[in-house]
Amino acid sequence: MVKRLLLGTRNPEKETLFRVLFEELPIEVVSLDDLGIDVAVREDGLTPEANAEKKAWAYFAASGVPTLAVDAGLTIEDFPPEKQPDVRVNRISRISRVNGGQSASDRELLDHYARELAAVGGKSVGRWHVALALAVAADRVISRSYVMETVLTSQASEVLLPGAPLSSLMIDRATGRYFSELAPWERPDAGEIFRFVARHVDVL
Repeated sequence: MVKRLLLGTRNPEKETLFRVLFEELPIEVVSLDDLGIDVAVREDGLTPEANAEKKAWAYFAASGVPTLAVDAGLTIEDFPPEKQPDVRVNRISRISRVNGGQSASDRELLDHYARELAAVGGKSVGRWHVALALAVAADRVISRSYVMETVLTSQASEVLLPGAPLSSLMIDRATGRYFSELAPWERPDAGEIFRFVARHVDVL
């Protein structure tokens, strides 16, 4: 029996990634747009886990469909404490104020991080703390967290992915290639994401 899974994201890069990774599982992947869901979730949690669970709960409540949500925080080894992105990767305060409280655009984010990386020598190790949350019932959410290490550089790839500007600054340590140039299954965390969902197909 094919089961439905709602992707709790409006990020086009994440949606593409999930659809490719799950295409061999016995699930029908649907998007927020597919179901006509227009719910705004305030991502004000202090941790990626809190934000991922908020999104999973909200979209499950709106749809009644098991929902997968993801959130991430980033630490950059050579950045001082006051410049660490953490869970505010896409919500740089200076840009947000200029934009009337809105998140920065892809280009603004790319330029900001490239400039800050150049200021610390052009390259630094970065660690993404990623949280996955799967809401499968009104009273049940399943979570998983992991850390993905990468190298960030001020020299951007020519390949830009809408919704994932930092992937053009991230270099995969295993292959030496930019994340924006990797196929979904080549991503170092592809297995983590696939196994998490595959392990819980029976409760969808």
